[in-house]
Amino acid sequence: MAAINRQLAHYPYHIGQIVMLGKMLTNGSWNSLSIPKGQSQAYNNGKFAQPQQEIHFTDEFLNQPKS
Repeated sequence: MAAINRQLAHYPYHIGQIVMLGKMLTNGSWNSLSIPKGQSQAYNNGKFAQPQQEIHFTDEFLNQPKS
């Protein structure tokens, strides 16, 4: 069980390395998949200003027109 826990704890380390490399390779044009640091309040204000809907939280991203 300890080996499984070590392995599960090890994966996030490599994910962080991949994200760091991605940020370096994009030279500042990195688009975060989460809410950008310091913009939680603006995000929440925009979300709570929308009418309530019964949809899956990924629908707004999956149904966007391709650009």
